[in-house]
Amino acid sequence: MKFVSYITVALLFAACAGNEKAAEEKVELKTAKDTLSYVLGAMNAKTIVGTPDPNIDRLDLEEVAAGFALNLNNNKPSDCENTLKKLFGPNFQDFDSTYAKEGAQCLGKLTGYAFYQDIIKMDGIESIDLKMATVGFRHGLLKKDTILSDAQKQTTVQNFLKSLNEKNGKAMMVKARKIKGAQIFENGIVMQVVQEGTGGSPSATDDVKVEYILTSAVGDTVQSSYAMKLQTGSKEPVALKLNGGVIPGWTYIVPKMKKGGKYRVYIPWELAYGEQMGRESLCFLIELVDYAKEGSFVKPNPQMGIPQQ
Repeated sequence: MKFVSYITVALLFAACAGNEKAAEEKVELKTAKDTLSYVLGAMNAKTIVGTPDPNIDRLDLEEVAAGFALNLNNNKPSDCENTLKKLFGPNFQDFDSTYAKEGAQCLGKLTGYAFYQDIIKMDGIESIDLKMATVGFRHGLLKKDTILSDAQKQTTVQNFLKSLNEKNGKAMMVKARKIKGAQIFENGIVMQVVQEGTGGSPSATDDVKVEYILTSAVGDTVQSSYAMKLQTGSKEPVALKLNGGVIPGWTYIVPKMKKGGKYRVYIPWELAYGEQMGRESLCFLIELVDYAKEGSFVKPNPQMGIPQQ
């Protein structure tokens, strides 16, 4: 898909002056799609101007906005990362004005590319007007995104993410139920045996030691105990309390596993983090390393009553 109209918008940003620019500042959010697109653009701009880096103030923000509008597509801008290293230095603590214009556009292009990729991955492109997103992005950069309050912006984004999470979660659960040999439970959880264990099974009140990889409904790795061990140098699996120390889906499904086994588990949002995390359904790869009676691996805090690993 080509976005010729958005290139035109970028050129307009660069060419506007006088009365034309004044007219451009007047934005009407006539539809929910307009509002969402504008807000998402503005909030993406805050990832740039909201940073404490003083060198951001030295950039031509109109060039950043133009770069964003030019690259709302699937084409990762070539050599832009190298350009930014030339602009900000290898540790991003310097500023070489020789690359100021090119670097500003590159910053916008990389932001536009990442924005577009995220929307595509979450299957939300039909909800976005890219032209309005570019307007919101520019206003966010220039701190002119005052059409809506911060509370309204937050609510708009939360509702959008919640709707996408529900849609993508439902699709993931439908696909999981079609996995050959998968166990489907009446509460909606689906479990696939990757490697059957040979030991016993914990109870719902036991402590467990596990390794796990958490992925989102669209397949992104959110968290991995294996990666965390590499980062920290730890050799110990994660100790968890099944009785009140994990999401409801874990309390239900881990007792159905056997020690030494690996299982892929699909958990609907109601049994994950619920409304708190925007109705995200989750997928876990869980390796049950060990289990023991409550209090064996996770010691209670006598003052707070909160389990500690």
